[in-house]
Amino acid sequence: MKFKKFFEWVRILLFSAVLIGGCVLGFILSLRPTISESEGRTLTKFPQFNAESFLSGEYTSQISLWYADTFPFRDLLLDLSGGLKGLYGVGDQEFEGYHGEADTLDMNQDFVWDKEPSAPPPSMENPVPPNEEETTSADTETGTSGEEPPTAETIDGYYVKGDTCWELYYYKADLVDRYCRVVVQAALDLDGIATVYDMVVPTSYCYALSDAELQKLGASDGLQTIEFIYTAVDAYCPQAGVTNPVVTMPVHELLAQHKDEYIYYRTDHHWTAKGAWYASRYFLDAVNRPYPALEEYEVFTYDTFLGSLYRHTQNENLKNHPDYVDAYLSPNVKEVTIFRDDIYQPRPLIDLEVTSSNKYTCFSSGDHQYYETYNPTIGDGSSLLIIKESYGNAFLPMVADSYEHVYAIDYRFWGGDLVSFVQEKGIDTVLFLNNLMATADDYTVRCLERLVN
Repeated sequence: MKFKKFFEWVRILLFSAVLIGGCVLGFILSLRPTISESEGRTLTKFPQFNAESFLSGEYTSQISLWYADTFPFRDLLLDLSGGLKGLYGVGDQEFEGYHGEADTLDMNQDFVWDKEPSAPPPSMENPVPPNEEETTSADTETGTSGEEPPTAETIDGYYVKGDTCWELYYYKADLVDRYCRVVVQAALDLDGIATVYDMVVPTSYCYALSDAELQKLGASDGLQTIEFIYTAVDAYCPQAGVTNPVVTMPVHELLAQHKDEYIYYRTDHHWTAKGAWYASRYFLDAVNRPYPALEEYEVFTYDTFLGSLYRHTQNENLKNHPDYVDAYLSPNVKEVTIFRDDIYQPRPLIDLEVTSSNKYTCFSSGDHQYYETYNPTIGDGSSLLIIKESYGNAFLPMVADSYEHVYAIDYRFWGGDLVSFVQEKGIDTVLFLNNLMATADDYTVRCLERLVN
């Protein structure tokens, strides 16, 4: 009996020591990380005090979020968590993502341009984007109908099988329609100034999952959704009075021919440079611009890459089977000018010294609001504007050799006037380059709407 009480007291003391030690550790500010290498994002900052947020309770909630998000050794703890899951078998199992409520896709519906418009988007003078690349996905991580992406601790919206993870798409009728109207409105605003192209890029799940799996997961048919978007855009243009209609680019048909190649990462939501290369050639052929042969590019490789899908799921199989990143180095253009911290900065077009675990940021120096490349070997005044999210980062280096000037804006961050910018730069070709997830995500669609509102 005495021994039993003794061990009970030992257990209580040990538990108390761990609890108190954890609290003390948590308050050592010097140990708190500011960036998560494991998740590839900037962690929550300590909130600034103001009376209004304090009285509403928001200030204390933000402190709680900061405390949990920046706990010392969080990356080590996440890695240990993933390892423990692997020990009890989770890493070897298939698991299903969040069963989102996808709307029904009606390919035969009437497309009426002048119907009652949706409510205007709320003010976004200083939008706070999802942490996708060096900050981000999906992502932006996209894939949900809300503003915030799934957190790194959840598997909602993701499906893992073996050593591969896919982000699932759930069609949202209102958001997709708003996306189509943005593209058409941009063409109307730029009518007589520039030709607008629309390329909706399929994500990896579009080719990898069977109809039976999609039905089981409750996810939408991504390729059919892309066809729907192009049908809607084609129908809206004449109704809106666009004399130079949007040129839709069914690149999904080309990528389908190469789906067995390494055109998508297994642990990340992006396409690879090879996927972007195929898409760029599809576009450049359509606009009749020259481009180098593939063998003219020097290839640089990062051997190990664990991307956003691993960061979200912490799945052990993904960790044990990392991706690699190939990057094609332009023979003529080595530098990209970005706008960051209120100044224009030259950066490598392909960064050969990425220190972050997120090796996808080697392309175009990651996510920024503005990019510009100059090709000194071309003097015809040609220029292209790409309206993109992170998928465009790998695409930009693939077209830099084909124009004298290539401009790109990330619509999630850029706050300029589209028409004025196109006129100022003398741009005659505008490409909307958006991955499928961006067409059914509330945050990204609202950011796009800022371009034409």
